[in-house]
Order: sequence, then C-alpha cells, then structure tokens
Amino acid sequence: MINPVKQGQPDHYLFVIDTNIYAGNFEREMCAYITGQIGECGVGKDNAEIAKKEISDVVAQLEDLVELAPDEHGCARPVSIFPNPRYGNDGHGNHALLTDKNREQFPWPAYYSVAIFFHSIPDSGLLNIMKERARKIASRRVGLKGFEEKIGIEGFRLLEQHTTYKESNL
Repeated sequence: MINPVKQGQPDHYLFVIDTNIYAGNFEREMCAYITGQIGECGVGKDNAEIAKKEISDVVAQLEDLVELAPDEHGCARPVSIFPNPRYGNDGHGNHALLTDKNREQFPWPAYYSVAIFFHSIPDSGLLNIMKERARKIASRRVGLKGFEEKIGIEGFRLLEQHTTYKESNL
C-alpha cells in the first residue's frame, strides 16, 4: 500500500543533534532555544521567547518549516529524543559508548540525540544557525528543572523519515 498522505515523499525531515548524554531531560528546551518552537505541552516556553528576541527573523522562517508530530501520548511536539548510533543500552538503564567488546552487552538503542521535525529541508544558512545555537545552549546547563546538565555535541545529521505500509490478506 502506498503512503496515502505523501505518496513516496518523506513523512518528515529530521535535523538530528547527536549528544553524549540521555536527551530526554533537555530535548524540548534545546529545540525551543534553537527554533523558537514548542509543542502542546508548553515545555521550553522561556527558551522559545529568548529565541524570538535574539533571532526573530530566523524563528519566523523556521515557523513555516517546523512540523509538529505526536509523541507516544498524542501530544504534538516539534522534537523527539532519537537514538545516537554510537551508544547502546543494556535494557536496565545502563548506557555505554559502543565498542567491539561491549556491543553485545548494550544491544538496544540509547536515546542520546535530539530530532527536530521539518516538513521541508531548511536551507544551509538556517542549518548553520541551528547548529550554532545548539552548540551555544549545550555549552551551558540546560534541561528540565533538577536535570540541568552541560551537554557535549558530537555531531549533526539530516535524515528522511518514511512510513511504509504493507497490505495483508484478511
């Protein structure tokens, strides 16, 4: 069956920020600071306001490109945690940088990355500004209250997300 929404086109483009720690405590704050966009939950409102003051023209451009996607609870958000392929998880809350020696001990993904959803690819100028702002907010303590941490950024990726359907006989 063909994807009925965008036949052959990606569902989203993902701007991925790979970090060195679990991203679930800071992804919404980081996205708000980078893009000025927040989800229905409202987390990151203060950082979104900072972005609107510091880079209002960029925020206006990104507002037309950022896409909200439902999280596992149905809350529409412009961002999600995402696996960093350099790290693994043992299934008991322990994470490690993967090596040939420990790969079997940590076979599950480690959500050390931040993925911001777009319906089309931002131009190189916007991507560079987003990278710069990611580095800037990562250099200071960021995160949910009580979980603020200094974040190490390992790199950036641009991905396409495709949903496929396969029809089965009833």
